[in-house]
This record gives sequence, structure tokens and C-alpha cells, in this order.
Amino acid sequence: MVGSAIITGLLLLLLFLLVMPGVKMPEDEGIMVSFGDAVDGAGMVETPTAPSTEVATPPAATPKPNKQDYMTQDDNSLAIAEQKKKEKQEREALEKQRLEEARVASEKKRKEQEAIDKANSMNGLFGNGGSTGSGTTSGNTTQGNPAGSGSSGGNSWSLSGRSLSGRLVSPSYDNDVEGKVTVSIRVDASGKVTSASISSPTTISDQATRNAAIAAARSTRFTSGSGIATGTITYNFNLR
Repeated sequence: MVGSAIITGLLLLLLFLLVMPGVKMPEDEGIMVSFGDAVDGAGMVETPTAPSTEVATPPAATPKPNKQDYMTQDDNSLAIAEQKKKEKQEREALEKQRLEEARVASEKKRKEQEAIDKANSMNGLFGNGGSTGSGTTSGNTTQGNPAGSGSSGGNSWSLSGRSLSGRLVSPSYDNDVEGKVTVSIRVDASGKVTSASISSPTTISDQATRNAAIAAARSTRFTSGSGIATGTITYNFNLR
């Protein structure tokens, strides 16, 4: 019995040493004490309030802009842009039409002037008048002398491409002189003498006679033509 007791005690001791260390004893968690965020005047710790189980209401959603409003604004902008584009095209079309009309009118006027100049040149080949080599005016047609020279009343003239309209105006002089006075003339497109001056050959030195020749030259008219023409008129003076 003593031996059995000893063996039993050894087994229990061996069991305690081998098995008991693997057994985990429950830990003492102790008592939870909440200190809170504030202490009252008596030094007592306030117990924190239990969390609320109320579910927070989400903020109201912002209403989305009406898509139809944006479409209306886009349509208005597009309509305005189209209107401006249309107005610009109309202005450009009117300007183009105006320029074309001006070009046609200018071209027509140019052709009419060319026709008149051509008619003047052609009619000058067969023109006749009160003096040799001069032209006559009938209605709106002027007959000219393409040779640009002739004589009238004992005096002579030379003006390239033009003809004399009527007769040469004779100088009015009182002095008893003999000789000739040559006057250089400048004629505008309408046939009017715009300037006159004494030139060679001139054989008379009397100033009054020269002035009379210049005055007569300024009073003389020629046929119209293109641009400005220059020439001479020679006056012959005889003793009275």
C-alpha cells in the first residue's frame, strides 16, 4: 500500500508538471472605470453618455439643373450666331453687288468715250467747215481733223488730233504793222484754250499786237478730245 501510494503520488506530480502548464487560466479583467471628460465640484467622475443609436439624416440633395433650360440657352445662342452670320453675308453680298455695278458703269463709260473718240477721228477724215482743215459740229457729233492743222481767215493753226470749232478769232489791232506772231497754246479735253504765250517764229515786236494775238488765241475753240493737247496758232498781220 505504501508503494502504491508512492507511485500514485509520483504520477500525480508528473501529471501536474506535464499537463497543468498547458492549461490557460482565465485572466482577471478587473472592473472598467470611465473617467470621462469633466469632473464635477465634488470630485466625482462623470460617466460618459452611451452612444446614440439614432441614424443621422443625410443632407438634402441639391436639385440638379434642368437640362431643358440649358438646351434653351444653347438654342438661343445658336440662333443669335446664325442671325449675325446671315446679316454679315447679306452685307457682303450688297457690297459685292455695289462694286460690280460701279465696275460695269465705269466700263460702259469708258467704252462710250472710246466710241466717241473713234467717231471723232473717223469723221475728221471727211469733215469740212468754213475754213480749210477745220471741223464742224452737228448735234452731238464733232467732226475733227486727225492731221491737226489748217488755216482760217488768212491765219493758220496746228493742234495734233484736234480740229477747229468754227473759225479762228482774228486779233483786234490798231497799229499799222506787218509780219506774223506765233502763239503757243494749251487746250484741255473740252477744247478750251487754257494758256497762250508768244513763241517762234514771231517777226513783230510791238507788244500791243502781241497781246492782241494772245487774246485772240484764248478766245478760239477747238473740238473736244482725250486729255490735253498743245499746238500753235500763227497770225499774219498786214499793213492797213
